[in-house]
Amino acid sequence: MIWCTSADAKEFPFNKITAGPSATFDKMWVDYDITEDGLKGMRIHVKFTAYDMLNMDAYMAIYFAYDGENGSSLKDKNQKYYSTSGDVAVYKSIKPLYNPAVYDDLQVFMPYSELDLDPGRYDLTMDVKIIYKEGGLIQKLTSYDFEYTKPGTNASGGAPVAVASATFDKLWVDYDVTENGRKGMRIHVKFSVSKLKNVDSYLAIYFEKKDGEKLKTSNSNYGSKSGQVAMYKSLLPNYDETDYNDLQLFMPYGELNLGTGRFDLKMDVDVIYKNGDLVKHLDYHDFWFSQ
Repeated sequence: MIWCTSADAKEFPFNKITAGPSATFDKMWVDYDITEDGLKGMRIHVKFTAYDMLNMDAYMAIYFAYDGENGSSLKDKNQKYYSTSGDVAVYKSIKPLYNPAVYDDLQVFMPYSELDLDPGRYDLTMDVKIIYKEGGLIQKLTSYDFEYTKPGTNASGGAPVAVASATFDKLWVDYDVTENGRKGMRIHVKFSVSKLKNVDSYLAIYFEKKDGEKLKTSNSNYGSKSGQVAMYKSLLPNYDETDYNDLQLFMPYGELNLGTGRFDLKMDVDVIYKNGDLVKHLDYHDFWFSQ
């Protein structure tokens, strides 16, 4: 399952000064949960323009890595979708017939299974480039962040176990509350869970900007494993069907790590297993924050 928390692509403008193969990036978008040839995955669309590449064999290459400045590349395990260096990658062949050549919607399909990840929730990024057929960079187009959740499997390694679930009712917030000497907001969530009796799990709330840019932190008390601002409330339901009429969490304003100004933000509210696997996405809640 994909929850896309980065519709914003980071652009790398290019001003053409000298002759030689090059490209300029326009935009990128992704269709998630697409099935192609019996495999579930994502269809990636890229719009760009190629210069001085008339009749040249080349590729659009997309490499996958963990999100972050020092994010390491995903490593291939089966040599199906991979680079010569052994990283997870997908390619689309191009051979421009014009100069310049405009690609309004170049598409490539990436099966989720070929990300070669263990069950869990991951913040990932795609590194999109135009390269020569024999290898070597022509132009970096963009980086694109996204979030991927791979469900857990049963004990024998078979099909994903999908019995547990959750149902969202409502979320409301008390602003400018003081708790333990810190000013912040008290978040209330009403929801129900099923098939989680005696299972360690959490209500998780992740914080990001309205455009999908994640708020970052180095404080593990208010952060996810990937360094996103987040908070958790432990769940250990006593019944197969359990209602939480008003589960409360307090977020100090200072832990949002924002400067002075007015910010358009949102919360991503999920129920997750103890190991980070997603049980159910509950809600996105938009709010304004000023300081």
